[in-house]
Amino acid sequence: MATTSWNKSHPGKGIWTLSTVLLTAIRLPLWLIYFLPHFNRQNPKWSLRQALGVRILQAVLKNMSSVEMKTPEDLKPGKEGDRFVTIQPAKKNRYIGIVSKDEQITPVTIGGTWYPKRPVPRTVTDVILHFHGGAYVIGDGRQADCGFAAKNLLEHTSATHVLCPQYRLASNPGGRFPAQLQDAITSLLYLTEEMQVPAGKITISGDSAGGNLCLALLRYISDNPKAAVPSPGCAFLWSPWVDPAGSLIDGYLEESPNAPTDYLVNSFGAWGARTLSPSPSSGIKLSDPNICFIGTAFPTLSPMFFSTGEYEALYHDNVKVYEEFSAVKGNKTELQVAAQAVHDIILVGKVVGFEKEAALAAKQAGEFLKRCRDI
Repeated sequence: MATTSWNKSHPGKGIWTLSTVLLTAIRLPLWLIYFLPHFNRQNPKWSLRQALGVRILQAVLKNMSSVEMKTPEDLKPGKEGDRFVTIQPAKKNRYIGIVSKDEQITPVTIGGTWYPKRPVPRTVTDVILHFHGGAYVIGDGRQADCGFAAKNLLEHTSATHVLCPQYRLASNPGGRFPAQLQDAITSLLYLTEEMQVPAGKITISGDSAGGNLCLALLRYISDNPKAAVPSPGCAFLWSPWVDPAGSLIDGYLEESPNAPTDYLVNSFGAWGARTLSPSPSSGIKLSDPNICFIGTAFPTLSPMFFSTGEYEALYHDNVKVYEEFSAVKGNKTELQVAAQAVHDIILVGKVVGFEKEAALAAKQAGEFLKRCRDI
């Protein structure tokens, strides 16, 4: 039987977390003093709030990775009330090909949170299906997790509603690939079949790992016409995590010229990649073109809007993948670079002081969506 590190199970996890919180509290005034001069900040053009926010979030991610702090699966409404829905899987014949190769991973009932409120079926004509980030190991799509992203998407695009699914996490039992892709299929079919939303009026959206899931869903649709999963009208890809396999390489993020100006840490991505890894019996590798998208571009009917931070560690990966998808005949793409921004501001912009940059990115995504529909 495999053993686990003492800090990844109780009471060690609690002790480690408490000590980390205390250490961060001690360091906070030191960081504050250090960042007072502009030239000491990760980017001298950043505000003090941004420099501190990025440094604190980096410390939080390091701790979460060290103890592998999991997000529990919960299908109860909770604080979201009637905005929270449970979504049943579609018929078995909609899950074929890559998502049927692991016999132990099958479609399940998932949850989802509607923003700003739960609509009545057949009344939604413009909806965004947004998949949250978190390296496939944290997050749940509820208000505390996706409220900021949903607010920006509703304010700056034509969408009247946003649905954030609670897809299975790789950090929980039964959450390895292709669990998340099965749940993405379930979510899209819920909108088109139960809620009767025309596929052309659905925009799929995802930040970081959620962006990876969007690409996986588009690839599934492209590769499996017999599954009859319709192509969404558009796709928003916010700082997409395009190479999970690369995250298992030591020093992967440090190789990026933007590593010093981002909060991402190797241990966080490695935790996500390790737990996402498919079962060997499935015959699928983590480097599979349904999981990693560098060098694996494919044709899609859905226009793709890529957004990345100018100073994020995944910037160069994002630009490369955008260029590769743009080179595929028939694809419609656009790239937006958030000036001086870090990774995934649509999710954490409020936490690290990039609210204006997140709003501008959402506005440009909305303009891209409008142009695509006007054609």
